[in-house]
Amino acid sequence: MELTGIGIVVFLILLFAKPLSSVLRSIAFRNRAAGKAKMMRAKDRSGRAPKRRRAGKRGRRG
Repeated sequence: MELTGIGIVVFLILLFAKPLSSVLRSIAFRNRAAGKAKMMRAKDRSGRAPKRRRAGKRGRRG
């Protein structure tokens, strides 16, 4: 009986190995892209004064 349970666990691991690997790669890609974007923004802002944002749309009523 114990052998059957181990067999089922091994089967499930083999069944979900490919999709799980794909999901983990996608997550890793997103993390790397976010890190690169953050580094680019930091590099772009260095040496410059921070930009001021507008308070909102003025004069546009409707």
